[in-house]
Amino acid sequence: MKYFVILFAIAASFQAAGAKTAGINRYEYAPKAIDSMPSKVGNISIPAASGSLHVDGRPDEAFWQSATVISLVNRSIPGQEKGAEVRSAVRGNYLCFSARVPESDRLVVRSTGVNPTWEREDLLAWRFKIYFPGRSRSNFFTIAVNALGALSIFESASHYYGNIGDDVINSITRKVGINGSMIPGNPFLNAPTGAPMDWAKQAIVAAAIGKNEWTVELALPLEQFTEVGFMSLERVRAPRPDMPELSWYWPAENVRGHYKITGANREPSPVYTPTVLPKNLVDEKPVAPAGPLAKEVAELPKWAWTESERKSLGVTSMWDKSIQSRMSAFAEKEKLDWRKVNTLKDWESFRSKRIAAFENWIGPMPERTPLKDTVTRRLNYGDGFTIENIVFESRPNFLVTANLYLPEKPSGKIPAVVLVHAHHAPKTQLEIQDMGMTWARAGVAVLVMDQISGGERSQSQPRWARESYFGRYATGNQLYLAGESLIKWMVWDIMRGIDLLETRPYIDTKRIALVGAVAGGGDPAAITANLDPRVAALVPFCYGDATPEAHYTELPRKYDFETADPGTGNWETTRALPNSISQQFFPWFLCAAGAPRPFIYAFELAWPKTIEDQSAWARYKKVYELTGARGNLGEVDGIGPFPGAGETNQISVYLRQRVDDNLHRMLQFPIAPTEYHNMRPEKELMCLTPEVARAYEPRTVVSLLKNMAVERLDASRSARQGLDAAQRKTAIKESLKQKLGDIDPVRSPAARKLWDKQYADFTLEASTITTEPGITLPVFLLKSKTGSKQRPVVIALAEGGKEKFLSLRSNEISALLKNGITVCLPDLRGNGELNDKTTRGPEVMNRPASELMLGTSLTGLRLKDTRAIMRWLAKRPDIDAKKIALWGDSFSDPNAPDYQFDQSPGQRPGPVPQRQAEPLGP
Repeated sequence: MKYFVILFAIAASFQAAGAKTAGINRYEYAPKAIDSMPSKVGNISIPAASGSLHVDGRPDEAFWQSATVISLVNRSIPGQEKGAEVRSAVRGNYLCFSARVPESDRLVVRSTGVNPTWEREDLLAWRFKIYFPGRSRSNFFTIAVNALGALSIFESASHYYGNIGDDVINSITRKVGINGSMIPGNPFLNAPTGAPMDWAKQAIVAAAIGKNEWTVELALPLEQFTEVGFMSLERVRAPRPDMPELSWYWPAENVRGHYKITGANREPSPVYTPTVLPKNLVDEKPVAPAGPLAKEVAELPKWAWTESERKSLGVTSMWDKSIQSRMSAFAEKEKLDWRKVNTLKDWESFRSKRIAAFENWIGPMPERTPLKDTVTRRLNYGDGFTIENIVFESRPNFLVTANLYLPEKPSGKIPAVVLVHAHHAPKTQLEIQDMGMTWARAGVAVLVMDQISGGERSQSQPRWARESYFGRYATGNQLYLAGESLIKWMVWDIMRGIDLLETRPYIDTKRIALVGAVAGGGDPAAITANLDPRVAALVPFCYGDATPEAHYTELPRKYDFETADPGTGNWETTRALPNSISQQFFPWFLCAAGAPRPFIYAFELAWPKTIEDQSAWARYKKVYELTGARGNLGEVDGIGPFPGAGETNQISVYLRQRVDDNLHRMLQFPIAPTEYHNMRPEKELMCLTPEVARAYEPRTVVSLLKNMAVERLDASRSARQGLDAAQRKTAIKESLKQKLGDIDPVRSPAARKLWDKQYADFTLEASTITTEPGITLPVFLLKSKTGSKQRPVVIALAEGGKEKFLSLRSNEISALLKNGITVCLPDLRGNGELNDKTTRGPEVMNRPASELMLGTSLTGLRLKDTRAIMRWLAKRPDIDAKKIALWGDSFSDPNAPDYQFDQSPGQRPGPVPQRQAEPLGP
């Protein structure tokens, strides 16, 4: 076995790390001093042995016990100084590493395979400077491994040496968004060929997840390179909702160890066992039919209509037509009411009715508790402004992270802007920083808070690109379940932000403007302005008319000029307010309701034709003229159509300067003499620190919501405790009507038999039931040929409808038929034959959200459909009306016991799929 020398510069605390073991040769680390290294260095020895190498992610082999031990530490994290134990050894011609990484929390890990498209994840990273034979220069490599054994090896473009965590993320993705967010990319797209990449392909890695830790084994071929210039290690713990990103280092942050290799041994290739991923959850597979009857059931036709009938009847568009018809009816009624508004008194009457309905829907706000605000960092670049990184509580244990931009030397009372960022980027977005710095240099305070699911307030564990899209979807739907809404929580955060400004003596509390950015910032801004009288001016981009870009994408407009667009359902709950159509608090109204308060009608694109051709603008002018405040109404629009160059996803300089002019005219805001552009790195604007996280013990929305839901359930049960059975039934029925909307079925649903088919033991009858005008449901009846004249019936309900029941429950259905029980298989609206299967991802929320806006709910309407079917069955001569049973089912496997909902449809899935609920059957 050949000897080689590895030269290292290393802290004296590591001198005695290698243990002496008989029969194992030792390779010596010799110190090589560099300026940035600790002054005390010493030799470290690395054990080596011949024989096969077994890489399976579990460093349990005996030789690891005598390997050199390196501890990754972070002296700035009390109680969490040790971040990982890494061991190194030489086995044959491989330089080998193992690691044990402690983790008591749920891992943040998504990626698998080689060179994955990573988001922020828990990982270990090694960085090397390596010399290859035949190459005149050294190569800088970073090797990153996560707890699922995902491996990325990439060659750095320069010798820059910074924190490996950022380097790994930025280099793996190859490009970083203008706001610092990750944009997926492949590090090998333009990777050089030759020795470095050949060497990278021969690296072997495996990982394993254990109890309170994850482990790694990594083997790198020594024969491919001649010398190692330096090495360093870093463990990155991705941010959680309650903790910022953390890093542990060896030898220390921004410090590296130097060594070189002069020889290697030739040994057999390592034995490699691939990482075993967590068991995937899969859709339920059909069970083999148990007998000829079950086989016959499984092979039955699944559709009631033929394909040509489905097309001619427009089966999959019935629900859409019903929604649009009801929306148009409410819009027409609102128009007729609007025509009667001709005086200030008329407007006040029109307004009071709708604002009361809006306030009744959103409900009371929480109790005002102490803000407990803390400035975790102050930044002063000597250029006319400062930035305070602030943490405060909007509710107990619910943190808000915010940047407050201030003039470097405030003079007297200064106005303030609360800038609500969009759903595509958090407070670090480029134009948000630009506005904060530019306005602060002009003499305006600018408060930018991370909204729920954005930036440091991400509600899921991985920080995905555009995480706020998915976080808003997932969090918003969960809030609905407890009688809350995401928009209400966002509004309360903004109101507490205004509370924070009021604590600063230099803020002019009579001049606080609220600006909602493009897109998704205008929604909470407009709604906050209706609930907080301290808002002196409102500038909600892309919210003053329902989906304004529809002017370009859906011409001609759905409604005539005089009719206000009420909006439509959307995956983002902040845009589709329940009851907003049925009770007529449309988007235009929520912007106009604050008159005579200054309001700027703002749009990122150019208006088609002119502003005077916009329906909402005509209404705004009328309101502000009636309130005697025409000068408090302004408008700004951008450049170009949608989609295209006009779709900027931000408040451009052109737009901001026009907002400047309006705020100066209305509230005497100072005008910035020049634009300021000096984007700061994301790290500088982060507010949450480990110390703050430990002191505040932050909670997620879902953890707070769970307690809230339990309290409300207990209160509801207590209120019914003194009632007898009949009274409880009545009370529950009334509360269901309030929550679910229209649940009462038609008294005599129209039914039509389509066809029937005879089988040896049963008859299959296909019928349609009309449960309301425009809604016709297909229904199968499977009737046994044995038994009494009037038979019991089971109505089977699930998201997959009759097709899934026949495919997956043939054994159960055949058992019912054998016992003389009729089986009813309906498709309710939006499922089975009535489902438009072209709709995927979050867009499946659009129709249910529209129903909420109409004052109904999909759950309620499906309940109404089911009750109509029950009435039809009860009147049939072959059904025993006293023996109707309901079978609610789901054809999706359950989630794992430690499941946490942190993905939504449309996201890149992780190795363990997350199942969304199938609530139709239950």
